[in-house]
Amino acid sequence: MATLLVLTLYFFAPSVILPVGQSSVLAVVAIIFVLTYLLPIVSVLMLKVTNSISSIRLEDRKERLLPFSFITMWYGLASYFFISKPVFGVNFMVMFGAMTVTILLITIVTCFYKISAHSAGTAGLLAFLLVFHYKYLDSMLFIPLMVALVLHGLVCSSRLYLNSHSPSEVHFGSLLGFSVNLAAALLIL
Repeated sequence: MATLLVLTLYFFAPSVILPVGQSSVLAVVAIIFVLTYLLPIVSVLMLKVTNSISSIRLEDRKERLLPFSFITMWYGLASYFFISKPVFGVNFMVMFGAMTVTILLITIVTCFYKISAHSAGTAGLLAFLLVFHYKYLDSMLFIPLMVALVLHGLVCSSRLYLNSHSPSEVHFGSLLGFSVNLAAALLIL
């Protein structure tokens, strides 16, 4: 969701991600894509190849802890990258810090209860788009906000349809993702 968030902001509210502009957006998006999508997928696949997990679907709550720990590490690295380089601005720091806290909380909660990380991610995307839509008057985020709302509904519905999660797991994931990211955006930005 991090890559989708930054690309959406670049096209519909470029002032949110300044100083990232046309000349540097591809490099920034590539770094985000590698750290928050590609490396987490490779980590999960490597856990499967080494038989550390039985399935990449991570259906067993106990098997989710190790993959989520790796994913938390990759998001933490992305956060460190943007926080250690103040040139990116406070919006990047808050977005990636909040995303890392969200996945860390999902990892901690996974010790006790299985929740939907997919619904947490789409709810977090929704929270940031909502705050940026109201905070930046020059943004054109209304349509992306509505698309994100539909995307969140589709993701939650698909998790239920595939029997990957129960309704409470999807709702709790949504609540966690939305509340953490909304609170971070409202309190810090």
